[in-house]
Amino acid sequence: MTAKIPKKTLKKIEEDIENNNFGKARDRLHGLISTYPNELYLRKQLGDIYYKLQYPEMAGRYWYLAEHKTDIMHESCLLFEKSMGNDPYHISRALKFKGDSIHIKRLDKDQNLSLVQKTVVEELVYEYQETWQDKLVPLSCLVFLAFLLFSAIVGIFTIWNWIF
Repeated sequence: MTAKIPKKTLKKIEEDIENNNFGKARDRLHGLISTYPNELYLRKQLGDIYYKLQYPEMAGRYWYLAEHKTDIMHESCLLFEKSMGNDPYHISRALKFKGDSIHIKRLDKDQNLSLVQKTVVEELVYEYQETWQDKLVPLSCLVFLAFLLFSAIVGIFTIWNWIF
């Protein structure tokens, strides 16, 4: 799992945590999460740091996708849900999960989730199916551009015939 993540960076994060330099460790983990979005344990580590920094809502935000949650993690996740107004759409947007939905589907099967959490998982996993109306918009734009090009060519030939 950690084979592709530079061990040097992980070691620096551990050293920062040991030296109580949570701000630097937090920033490094944010960078790793944006680079490796499928590694959910990085989100758990970041949640741990936010909890140590006494930001339980932010900890809940990053613990939200953790597989094995403790009571503290559940409480923080509930605080995060409450801060988002228990709105699954806002929660899923705030999670900023850019990884593969396969990891989220696995979480849905492994855990007993609340109704809000199930809706958030569905929101994150939802794959949009393109309809024929969606394909009609680019096609109509192409037809309109072809019409403009045709009109311009006819206009140029008409002006050419008037002049000569």
